[in-house]
Amino acid sequence: MSDAPDNHQLARQFAVLEERMNTMEADLSATLERFRADMAGLREVMAKRDIETAKRDNRLLWAVIGLALAVILALGRSIFTG
Repeated sequence: MSDAPDNHQLARQFAVLEERMNTMEADLSATLERFRADMAGLREVMAKRDIETAKRDNRLLWAVIGLALAVILALGRSIFTG
């Protein structure tokens, strides 16, 4: 006799494989959704960081401008009162 599976065994094996495939597809879909949610959260964090960086850079720029004006005024006073 042959060791080849009959149609009933093949159908059962096929059903098991189909179920495994469906499970893997569901797992992949769930993983993809978590990844998308994580990416959305990351984009939000990065946008907030960019805003805070721009604010800090703006404050730094105004501090440098203020310091430069103070130096110019001090030099001007020392030159004209001299």
